[in-house]
Amino acid sequence: MESTRVSMATNFNQFLASALLLTFATLCNAQSKSDCQPAPPGVAQLVEIRPGFHLVRGNLAEFDPCHRSVQLSMPGFFGDKLADKPPLMIIAHGGNGPGSAEQEMAKRMNARGVATLLFDAYELNGFQYRGTSLFLTGATNESRQRMIFKATLGAYNWILKNPQVDTSRLYIHGLSNGGSVALNMAGVVDPAHVRMVFSEGAPSAGIGMPDKIKVPLKMVFGKIDNYGGKTEDDWMHLRTDPCVVNQAAESAAPGTANRCSRWANPNAEGISPFQWGEQLRAEGQPLEFWFYEGAAHGLLAGPINRGMRTYGSGPTAAQRYGWTGAPPDAANRFVADIIKAIKASYP
Repeated sequence: MESTRVSMATNFNQFLASALLLTFATLCNAQSKSDCQPAPPGVAQLVEIRPGFHLVRGNLAEFDPCHRSVQLSMPGFFGDKLADKPPLMIIAHGGNGPGSAEQEMAKRMNARGVATLLFDAYELNGFQYRGTSLFLTGATNESRQRMIFKATLGAYNWILKNPQVDTSRLYIHGLSNGGSVALNMAGVVDPAHVRMVFSEGAPSAGIGMPDKIKVPLKMVFGKIDNYGGKTEDDWMHLRTDPCVVNQAAESAAPGTANRCSRWANPNAEGISPFQWGEQLRAEGQPLEFWFYEGAAHGLLAGPINRGMRTYGSGPTAAQRYGWTGAPPDAANRFVADIIKAIKASYP
């Protein structure tokens, strides 16, 4: 008899949780339909600049909340509750699109009381790339970052109208190319809405780094992050790249790409993410570095993988280091640090 009661209670709880999730999905769907912005034909054209390697030209798509890749996820029914309305984290994906690390971030945030908004900037621009290495190793950083930045800025402006989340407690996380996007978002968002930005594993090459940030920024790196490096100890946070590989993003704040790009001092060498961060810190801007021992690129990407990556194809192909992942204790500590920072931002 007792086991029957337990079973009935469990079934009721599962039913209630499912009903709440369905209700929320219906509300979100009804709200977003009026905001649909499907990409018109002809956006984001790929141009091959050498065998197997591309850049993107043309207009970029607007953020479309109705797109199939958009995932607005609320905290679990039995998860932590931080407030009556949950805070929300916008997740800017890395160079290969939203993958295991981004999905793991969403899952862990949801379990700890934080809603998440995740999307695929490449699919928003009409690219069907899944199952290929088109963007992972076959496109320039600035091309990837410009698409991700425009989608992330659009997602931010859209979520401000959502009544289910606390729009005065928004956070942004980005990994790799998404990390570069995140730190650029710190230069354009309104502090009345965004409390903090977490930029993880941001490279020096791409859309550049802003001269000023408006909200606290955490620059996150694994201590053995050599992703894209020419040598084993070519650490991401210390790496510099020639200016010619940079291009500023539309609507981004003024920054390094205005002085260091394919049009401005193309033959010069840019600065590293660490140099940039130290400059801002010396000016009193709210930037802090978080380093994690034994971690590589993508702290939530799973166990350490000491693999290599080949960029492009044919005689111009370039092989680079591509260590990813982190030990479980580093990954858990990273998530705990994020939640601690989010809780500390509440009055």
